[in-house]
Amino acid sequence: MSIAPRSLGVVVLSCGDLGDEVARELGRAPGVARVTCVTAPYTRTPLSLVGRVRHVYRTQGPAGLLAVLAAKLRGSDRPPPDHAGGGGAGAIERHHFPDFHHPDCLATLRALQPDLGVVAGTYMLKDTVFSIPRLGSINLHSGKAPEYRGAAPAFWELYNGEREVGITIHRVATALDAGDILLQETFPLDPAPAEDPLVYLERYRREVLRPNGVRLLVQAVAEIARDTVRARPQNPARARTYRTPDYRAVRELRRRVAARRLERATVATRSELGVTS
Repeated sequence: MSIAPRSLGVVVLSCGDLGDEVARELGRAPGVARVTCVTAPYTRTPLSLVGRVRHVYRTQGPAGLLAVLAAKLRGSDRPPPDHAGGGGAGAIERHHFPDFHHPDCLATLRALQPDLGVVAGTYMLKDTVFSIPRLGSINLHSGKAPEYRGAAPAFWELYNGEREVGITIHRVATALDAGDILLQETFPLDPAPAEDPLVYLERYRREVLRPNGVRLLVQAVAEIARDTVRARPQNPARARTYRTPDYRAVRELRRRVAARRLERATVATRSELGVTS
C-alpha cells in the first residue's frame, strides 16, 4: 500500500461554483501543497423543439411549461452561463474544457501529475479521468450511501419521510456513488416542514448540505494526507439509486408533506386535550 505524501497536489473537478469553494478551502487545508481547479459544463444532449417541450413538461409539469413559454415571449429566457472557473484565490490554478473526457483535458490532468482527485458536482466520469491522480479520486455525495445514491439531494429522503439526510465522502468507482466510504455524517431533516417542501429543500441544501459537505471533503483530504483515513466498502444489498424527480414526484411530495403536517397537528391537538387513545 502506497503512503500518501505529506503535501498533496490536488485537482478539483467540478461543473459549478461548488468547485471554487472546495478549491479555496483545500488551499488552506493542512497537507495540501497545490490545488488546481478543472471545470467543464454539464453535458446536455441537443433536443428538438418537441423534445425540449416534452422535457420541460416531464420535469416541471403544465405550470412549468407555461412559465417557460411566458419567459420566452417576454424575452427573459437566458441559459445560465457555463462556469469557467474564474475568480477565487489567486494561488489556485484553473483550467476549463468543453468536457472532462476531452483529449486536451486528459492531457492537462496527466501533465499536472496530481496526487489526488476531488470530484465536487460533475456528471458521471469515466475511469480515464478519475484514475489519473496517483491516489485515485474521491467524491462528495449529498446522500447516505448506499441507501440514497444518485440525484436530488434530500428530495427523496423527504419524499420517503426520513428524519435525516447523509453526506458521504467516498472513493470514485465506475458505478454511481458506489466506491468505498471514507467519511459519513447525518443531519436532521424535518419530514413535515411548514413551508413549501421545495423552498425548504433549497434552504436545507444551502444551509446544511453544502457547508457540511465542503467541511467533510476537506477533512477527508487532510486524513488522506496524513495516511489516517480508513475506507469501508458499501453493502450492495442495501443500495438504491434515485433519479432526478419529475413534476409528478414533486406533486406527490407536496401531498405527502401536507398529510404529515395534518397528522402532526392532530397529534398536538389530542395531546393538548389530554386524549391518549
